[in-house]
Formats: sequence, structure tokens, C-alpha cells
Amino acid sequence: MYNYICSNPEEEFLKLTQQNGKIDADTVTQLYDQLRPIEPSFLCKDGGEWDGGCLDTGHSGIEMLKKMNWAGETFKSENDVDAVMIYDQVGKRVWLKEYGNAQLREIKFRGKISTAMIYDNYPIIDHFRYVNDNMVSAMSLNKNKEGTFFQQLCACDCNINPCTNRPYTKRQKILIAAVVILIIIVILAAVLIPVFILTRKKTTDSPVSTTVFTTTNSPISTTVFTTDKLPSNGTSIDYRIMPYVGNGHIATVVFSDFIYMNGLYNGENGTSHRARIPSTHNWQFNTKRVSASYSLDVETCTFTERFEDDIVRIERRIFASQEYTELLLTHVTITRATSKKQTIVVPVEVTETLTSADFNFDVVFRDDKHVLLSGKTREVENSQYQQDVLPLFIYYTPLPFNGLQLDAEESARTYLFVTSLDTDQARAKRSFDYASTERQPDQLWSAHADLWKKVWSDGRIEVRDDVELQRQINSAYYYLLSSLPPLSTKSEPKQFYGLSPGTLSRGGLLGEDYGGHSFWDTETWMYPSVLLFYPTLAKEILSYRIGLREAAADNAPLFGYEGWRFPWESARTGVDVTPDCCPEVRLYQMHITGDIAFAARQYVAATGDQNWLKSERGGDLIYETARFWASRVTYNPNRDQYDILTVLPPDEDAQPFKDNSVFTNAVASFSIQLADLVSCITDKPVPQKWLNISNNLHFPFDNSAQIHLEYEGFNPKNSTIKQADVILLGFPLMWPMTKEVRKNDLLTYEAITRDDGPAMTWSMHAIGFLELEDFESAEKLFRQSYETYVRQPFNVWTEARAGVVGAVNFITGAGGFLQAVLYGYGGIRLTMKELEIMPPARLPNQSTGLVFHGLKYYGATLDLTIENSMYHLNVRELNVDSSRPLIYQNEQKRDTLKVGDYLSFPINTRLIIQPETPLCP
Repeated sequence: MYNYICSNPEEEFLKLTQQNGKIDADTVTQLYDQLRPIEPSFLCKDGGEWDGGCLDTGHSGIEMLKKMNWAGETFKSENDVDAVMIYDQVGKRVWLKEYGNAQLREIKFRGKISTAMIYDNYPIIDHFRYVNDNMVSAMSLNKNKEGTFFQQLCACDCNINPCTNRPYTKRQKILIAAVVILIIIVILAAVLIPVFILTRKKTTDSPVSTTVFTTTNSPISTTVFTTDKLPSNGTSIDYRIMPYVGNGHIATVVFSDFIYMNGLYNGENGTSHRARIPSTHNWQFNTKRVSASYSLDVETCTFTERFEDDIVRIERRIFASQEYTELLLTHVTITRATSKKQTIVVPVEVTETLTSADFNFDVVFRDDKHVLLSGKTREVENSQYQQDVLPLFIYYTPLPFNGLQLDAEESARTYLFVTSLDTDQARAKRSFDYASTERQPDQLWSAHADLWKKVWSDGRIEVRDDVELQRQINSAYYYLLSSLPPLSTKSEPKQFYGLSPGTLSRGGLLGEDYGGHSFWDTETWMYPSVLLFYPTLAKEILSYRIGLREAAADNAPLFGYEGWRFPWESARTGVDVTPDCCPEVRLYQMHITGDIAFAARQYVAATGDQNWLKSERGGDLIYETARFWASRVTYNPNRDQYDILTVLPPDEDAQPFKDNSVFTNAVASFSIQLADLVSCITDKPVPQKWLNISNNLHFPFDNSAQIHLEYEGFNPKNSTIKQADVILLGFPLMWPMTKEVRKNDLLTYEAITRDDGPAMTWSMHAIGFLELEDFESAEKLFRQSYETYVRQPFNVWTEARAGVVGAVNFITGAGGFLQAVLYGYGGIRLTMKELEIMPPARLPNQSTGLVFHGLKYYGATLDLTIENSMYHLNVRELNVDSSRPLIYQNEQKRDTLKVGDYLSFPINTRLIIQPETPLCP
């Protein structure tokens, strides 16, 4: 026996499944232990039918399966599994009833929590692990038999060692059928093609204005994600990986049962979650489809369903209006596809229950043109900060119960289904009336699409000659921006209530997608990708925290401290809504207060916004968070330094609590420094004691290894971590350190980070290795940050890698990925004094160039183009306040920026842009 440890256990295990002859059981066991766990839903996907195979370790179970002609297993649901499927005499898969049913449960086994199948009638448990998207391995334990039996299950006809002589596989049958069909096609082609050309009419495309995005020669669109089959969990649409449409006020996962609204929560304290509003747009057409397609257009925030049969073509367009954010609209066009003049009725499945566990609803009015539904949430989040439950008013167009109709004399007909939602009845009615009576459907969509295109014109990233990377970037920004307040809208602005890891479209259940709560994810992972393109949205994110300052101010004294202490999980009121399952998180996970202060630092550094500091309470936010940290420290006379004790660091594996988290101490120090840096604007002088604390906080460090330690007493030789922690000192914090220490931190913590950690970890490692000019490591980690976390066909992000989904529409991961592009391959760094640009001498993947359209700095709008050997800066606009000109300088020149400047520099050289007059001289 030997230690069989490898960098890619899935690939090595796959090789074993393709070997013939006996295989060493210990080798299989060691590889099995390195495989990742799976969730029950992974086995139930696409009908749950899996083919079976064995690894011949000499176990007696192999002969038994051969005798019964074992075919595999069928997972109908978590609670309904046909445990043993066999081939009958004609090669058909049938259930062997003797072995009964089984259930799927998540069980801790050999150090990992993964899915296990528990037989109802036998003392047998199969423990599953992930091999690839179509294969799992199981270690089967039978109390009545000695030894360990390994089996493989395959979701398609992949190449595994069968335990029996199988009939033709599905793939073989398909190949045989394909040959026959091909012969028929060749024979008939000469007849069918001319007929098709003569009779086929061109489908009329929907009106689309000119695209903002650069067109490519590739047949694959960089902004439209199309499939002919929706994601399935085996029995229905898999809504976990469906896209959503949203506008910052409302959002819904397409075809799902609920709509969600910014700031609308139900539940008390730790049970608070997004209130589930019953959807009026989740109905389905109930008709046979000859062909179908489903498309998400991220440029216009529109989901389109198209299908046709022999007599009709249908296009259904769903979007959350950017023009009037109260509106969720469905626009249906029915076109006759036959010359027969007959009435056509398209039946629909209506599930209009209009009930929710989160609301008490009343139908106020109903006729054939509109329905008014009013309701109130059932519980306040916290009675101290929310005196009453929240109202909701829904105006919507009822769906005809007899279906959608095309009269005999009509060639086409358009239907518009309008839903208008708000907590203010007048706003909801005004928007409903506008959409229902004042505009045509195409006008509503065109206005919406044009406003979205303006968003993309204001800021976006262009990748040259890498369509797939461009699609990843476009979709990541789409999912992020459609949960933020609209930049251009006719609706009156409302208070923004934060970004949740699962977007505005999720969070109706506490156990899923974090209940719609806001965490440190907002300021640390999502915010930096927004700041330099859309600083007004960055300010909205900070305004959410400022708006909940009363609860933060009350929170600090509860623990004996001063200033503002922000909650780990926040929703409507600013009280900590961390579920009661996790009291230690509520108590000790306090670095979020420093994360918010660091986001304020970045905002001031990017904008120099003195009005925000003086008149919009930005100065209060900065000062009061600094005051919290100054009160949170403990003086340690033994080393004449200050400690921050009993905290939880970003690494969630560091339980139950630790002393001197190096990341926490760094953001605390920066928080105090920031209050001092802006004191000339805020008129809030910082006490000298605070500055002494900032300059003398203890930072755990291993002098012999030259690495930062995650916390006091941390030993990397016998530890694993879940996610990026120490390496965040290098970026985004840019904490002073030598190049050697930066490299040692990256290498040390990469080696001990769990493979099943979140995507953002690898994004930060990629940025670090780009700094060190280790381009091979950077590219590997950059790809690792997104390739296995994005689900097709709509590029929906998930918290965990393939096989283990976790939270979905996970824009935390999307934000980290975008930072790797913007700050990693863009080489952009932001300090309180300047904007630094120094692109690395390597472009991502196979691209030939990057263009950052619409970067904002101190009121200027800049376009940065990066090529293989040069980079270029185009000055599109400058701040109208000419009293604060911007200066640029490099090694050769220092000059004032002017509108129309187009400056070129060699790659890997530093360019500095800064205001001529510092914020605080």
C-alpha cells in the first residue's frame, strides 16, 4: 500500500474505470477519498437513469451482479429510488423488485458529507463521489458481506467496465438509427430541398436597435445565450440554473413561482427572508412543439421563448422594465404558419393561485382587463426598527382561461401581459396604466432595451478574439447589474436594500441562497467590479449601509463597544439576521465593519466625492467605523502592541473563534487611517490614540517562513482553509509587504485551500500571480475561478463546483471573476493618492486584446485598450470642475489630461493618474 495522492483525482479515477483485469482495492480507496462530494439532486437529474459498472477488486459482489444482469439504478427523487435495475431477456431495463426501493441522504463518510443511497430492505449503503458531470463512483458497504465493493454509475453511455454483458447501449442504437436516417436523407434531399426553398417563408425578426457590443466573425453571440432545451432536474424545469430578469426593484427567475422586490422581507430577526410574491408570469403554453428555442439576451435584459408547430409560430418575450421599474412584462406574438383561414387557439397552463406564506392577500378588484391584489407581509423584521408590516400592491393583466386566440382573418396577433408591483399603490397603478394604455408592446420593449444599452455604453469590458471569455464577462456583469438600482429610469428612486449573494431573484427560503441577506460579499467581492465603471451604483451600495446606521450604532454598545458595528447578515432594518443556527457567526464575524469602511475608502479614492463625505453621511460612516475599531482592541503590554481578540476571520473553517486575524486587523487599521485621511473634509479630527492603535496592531507573522499567519497560533503545516483570507492582504488591501512575502503567502495558502471552496479564492490567487509575473499559474487559476462554477446554457453562477451546486445565481463568484479581469489583467490599482495602470505582459486565455470602455476616475471617463506590446488611454470626458485637473505621468513625462488625448505606452510600464490638487493636501 502507498499514498496515491494526485493533483487531478477525477482524471486518475476515470483511467481506472477503463482498465481491464484486477485493480488494487487500496489504490481505488485512496483515489476515492480524494473525490468531491455530490448533492442528491445531481443523481436525480435528467430522469435519474444511470448505467452501472464495476471496478474488479476481487469482491464477491461483482459475480453476484453479473448473475442478475445488473443494469444500474434509477433515481426518481431523493425519496424514491429503484435500487437495482437489471436487463431482462430482451435487453430492457426493469426494476428488480426483490431489492426494493432506497432513499438518498447526505451523510458524513470518510471525512466528507456526500450523498448516500440507503436501501429500504437490506443493510446496504452506497456512498457516492463525483468523477465528472456524467459519472459518479460509489463505495458500497453491506453489513452481511465483508470487504468494500466499488461501483460506477454513468448518466450516459460513457466508457466504463460493465458488470454484465449489456445489450446495445443507447449510443449504439442512436448510431445505427443515425446511419439509416442519413441514407434516407441523401435519397430524399434532392426533392425536399427545392420544395423547402420554394415554400418556406422568412420569419420576421423582432425589432432590435444597434448593438453596443463589438460584433465578431464567430457564429456564437457574445450577448445572447440560446438553447433548444431548458435545464431539467429529471421531472421538471431545474429552476436552480435558470436565468432571471430584474431591474433592481423587482426580479424573478424565468418561469418560476415567485417574484422578489428590493427591501421586501418577511420574518422576525434570524428568520427574515425575501418575501415571496406569487408570480403572474410563470404560465406555460400547453401545445405540441415541432421546434423550440429559449434565449437570454444580456444586452437588453430580455428572455425570449420561440416555438412553432404546423400551424402557428409563437414568440414570448419576458423582461423587467428598466423604464418603469415597477413593471414586469410578457409580450406574446402569435403568427399564422398555415394558409388555412381558421381560428387558432393556443392553450395555456394557468397556475394562478396568488397565495404566499409571506403575505396576507385580498383581491380588491377584478375584471377581464386587470386585477388589483393588495397584501401585507406577516411579520416585521424587528419591532424596534420596523413599526409595521410592509404593504404590497399588484396590478396585473389576467390571462385568458380559454387560451390565446388568432382569429380566422388574422395573420398575427400580439398580447401584452402587464404586472406592476410596489409598496406604494399610486406608483403601482401609474406604471400599470402607462404600460396598458399609453404604449404599444414594441415601444415598451424598445424603451427598456435602449436604457439597458445605455448602461453598457457607460461601462463594459471588451475581449478581442476570445468569444467564450467575452460571454463569461457579459453574463457576469448582467447578473450583477440587474440586481442593482437602474442608472436611467422614469421611476422615482427608492432606498436600495443591498446585494445578496443569490441576486434579487432569490432568497425566499432561509435554507437556500442566504435568504436574500447582505454579507461582506457585497463590499469585498461585488462592489470593486462596479466601482470604476458605475460609481453612482457604488455609492448606492454604501448608502444602504448608511441608511441602516441606527441599528449599527445600537449594535456596538450591546457588546461593550463604541461607534457603528454592522451585522454579519443584514436585510431590511440593519439588525443582525444571521439565523439562530449560527450564534458564533453573529458574535465574532465582525470584519464586515472593516470591509464596509474599506469600500468607503475605495469610493473616495475613485471619486474624491466631498459632498458624499460632508452632506450624505459618508464622513459619519468612516468616522464611526474607525471609532468602533479603536474601542475593540486590547492592549498587550508584553509586546507593546494592540490585539483584536475573539473574532472569526474570512476563512470559515477557522472555528469557533480566533485572536488577531491578520485580515481583520488590516481592515481595522485601514479604517482608522481613512478617518484621519479625510478629516480635513469631514471636520472630524482623529484622536492620536486611534492612530497609535492603527500603527501598532499585532500582525501574526512567521519570520522563518516569511509568511503572514491567518491568525495567532495558525500552523499551515497541519491546517486546511476554505477560502481566500491571508492573500487578500496583497489584493484588494495592498498591504505593504515584500515581493518574497507576497509569493510565499500565495504558494502557502494555495496549497492548503480546499478544492471545494468558492470561486473567488482562485480569482484572488490569479491576481497575485499576475503581480509576480507567473503567467502560467495565473492563467490556470483564472480559468479555475469560473470554468467549473458556471452552469450552461445560461451561464448561471453557482457557489460550488460542478456536482455540488450550493447557492445559485451566485454573483459573489461572478464579482471575484470580474475583479481578476479588471484588476488582474487590466493591471489597475486604486489608492488614496492616485490611479495606477500597469498591465501585465500577458493577456487572458487566447485573447489578442482587452478594452475597458468607460472607466471613471474623479469625474473623468477613460477608455483603456491593452494589446500584446502596448496599451492606450483615450480620454473621453473630464470633470466639468476645471479647478481640479487630472495629471498623468510615467517615467518620461508629466502632463495634464485633456479631452481627446490618446496616449500610448509600452506594456508592463507604470502610468499614474492623479488630481493635481490632493483631496487633503
